[in-house]
Parts: sequence; C-alpha cells; structure tokens
Amino acid sequence: MTYLVFNRLAFLASLTILLSLSQFTIVNKANASRIVAVVDGAVVTDYDISQRQKLDRLLSGGKKRLGRTATLNALVDDKLKLFEARRVGVLAKDNEIERAMRNMASNVRMKKSQMISVLRRSGIVEESLKSWLKTQISWNALIRARFNAQVRIEEADIARAIVKQKKDSKDIKSAVSYTLTQITFVVPKKASSQQAKRRLNDASRFRASFKSCDKDLKVARRLQDVAISRLGRRISTDLPESIAKTLANTPVNGVTKPQRGQNGYELYAVCGKKEMGKNVALRNAAEGELKSKKGEALSRTYLRELRAKGVVEYR
Repeated sequence: MTYLVFNRLAFLASLTILLSLSQFTIVNKANASRIVAVVDGAVVTDYDISQRQKLDRLLSGGKKRLGRTATLNALVDDKLKLFEARRVGVLAKDNEIERAMRNMASNVRMKKSQMISVLRRSGIVEESLKSWLKTQISWNALIRARFNAQVRIEEADIARAIVKQKKDSKDIKSAVSYTLTQITFVVPKKASSQQAKRRLNDASRFRASFKSCDKDLKVARRLQDVAISRLGRRISTDLPESIAKTLANTPVNGVTKPQRGQNGYELYAVCGKKEMGKNVALRNAAEGELKSKKGEALSRTYLRELRAKGVVEYR
C-alpha cells in the first residue's frame, strides 16, 4: 500500500550537506508566483514547483531530481487528492501534521525548530513541508479506506506467493514473537537540553537496574512522569528491520536502550520471546508483498479517476 515513508539516512545525509554550506539561495515568493495551473479553482504557481523540487531533492538525499513538468503534474495530483480527502472527510488535521513533523525531526535527532531552520536555510519554507505532509497523510487515509472496502487477499494467492518466496527462502529469517511493554520517560515539550539529559540519565539508570518484567514494571508505574504501555504480542517480520534487530539482541526480561521519541525517551521491555520458524515469516512476507502490489494498483486507479473527474487548466 501507499505509506508515508521518510528515509532517515537520506535525510541525514542531506542535512549534513546543507549544514556544511555557508550560503543558500532563498526563493523570493513574490517574484516566483506566476500561475501555471488551476485545479478545480486551486492554483499551482512557479513558486510551488520550485519549493517541491527542493523538498523532493532533500527528502531523497539528493537522488530525486524531477523536471518541471513532472513536478507540476505531481502538484496537480496533490490538489486532486486533497479535494477528494475533504469530500470524504479524511483531510489531515493540523495536529496530525504537527505530529508528523515532530516525528521527522526526532528521526534525525533534532528538535522541530532545528529541522525547520535547516529547511529554511536550503530555501524551503515550513508551509511547503506541511503541505506535502498534509497530502501524504490524507492520501494514505483515502487508500486505506478504499483498500479495506474493496481489496481481499485470498488464501490461494498467499499460497502461490509463498511458493515463490520459498525459492529465495535463504534470505528469509525465522519469525519471532515478542511480548513487549513500552516504557516512556516523559520529557516536557519545552524542556531545556539539561532537563532532557536528566531524563535520559533516569531512563538509562532504570534500564541498568531492570531485572524482570514482573517486578520492575511495577516499580516503573510508581515513578514520576513515566508512562507504561503494554503492546502485547508483536511479530518480528511486521516490525521495521532496525527495531527487529534491536529486539533480537535483547534477552527476555531485558530492556532496549532509550531512544528519543515523540513524548520522551522510550524503552521496550521484552517480556516474552518465541521462535515461530520460517513458515510464519514466509507467509507474512508473501501477504505483505501482495498487499503492497494491490495497494499500489488501487492508488494508481484512484488517481486516474480523480484526474478524469477534475477540471485542470494549464497555463
């Protein structure tokens, strides 16, 4: 399916390049606002094209360099997607966009204000990033709704895909079932760097003293500004590779290293671990691939429908 994807390594590389430069050319919006297209009454300007090209380049680590026509078409598609999301009632809310921005900053170990500063120095205004995120979140919601209503993954299709997967089974790792509890040492939104460091030290000391889920999770519940969330069972093949690798190296009744998350420093207590073998991994991989292909096809079809219904005037 179509998911909001943010390439942390690529973005880190791009930020490093940007921070190493001393001067950046900032586009003057007043001198670059010639209307180039009108989509159901909404305008697309030269300035929009310039902003999107810079944003695409940054998010891809410099790999994505769309030409003017391709970028214009992408912006037209975005307008159509947003109109449809508004019609259906799944238009991304401001708090969702804000949360996505904070997550992006957290992924590169920055505060949101620091990330925005870097973007601005590269000639990208905050509103351009927000607009892109709004479209991504809204479109994902539309695709999920239509996918759930229209698409079924048949067992026969999964079985055929598993046979295909088995040909490359050497690359498939055994699935592991984890019983997880998330522990968050909350950091206030306006905390100073010293306050954040103290919370990191608190989380690290807790991890060092952790001996068992039965005993120490009860201790955690009595700590001030610490949130406990039982995540239950999670299968390794359903998790991001980096998280699955971290959990694989964490013993039962062990805790992962604290990582900065949206609300503070997060740790995961591994309260159970069970090997499930390659068959589960093969099935999950096969089903995931089928869902991805069907979701991508549905996304293309949906967009063609919107294009056919929309009124687009190029200038």
